[in-house]
Amino acid sequence: MDGKQALYYAAIAIAVLVGISVVVSVVSALLSLAWAVVSGIVTLAVLAGLAYAAYKAGSWLLGDGDAGADSLDSIGSSSSASADAATRRQDRLRQQYVEGQISEAEFERRIGEELETEEVDDIDRELERER
Repeated sequence: MDGKQALYYAAIAIAVLVGISVVVSVVSALLSLAWAVVSGIVTLAVLAGLAYAAYKAGSWLLGDGDAGADSLDSIGSSSSASADAATRRQDRLRQQYVEGQISEAEFERRIGEELETEEVDDIDRELERER
């Protein structure tokens, strides 16, 4: 092997090492960029979750599901809650009647009382809205 061949092989070895170094650097840069993007997305997701939790906690502490609701909305939600309770009571009476726990006359009397109570509740809610 003469000097020119040795020099040629040395140049090839240096070129291969430089090429490998460039490839490793590019891969490292791409992995760093990917890691930065992923960590940014995770950070934004965590911050969004914390903001949502703070919003829900604030809504809960203020006492209603919608932080921007006005008083009429809160009255409406309380009326729907009482209507749901009345419906559950009526359903329970129907179930008792179907199962034979109460007679037809008792069922009709209790349902009549429930309906009268609903009318009184509606009048009370209307009076409350006018105040």
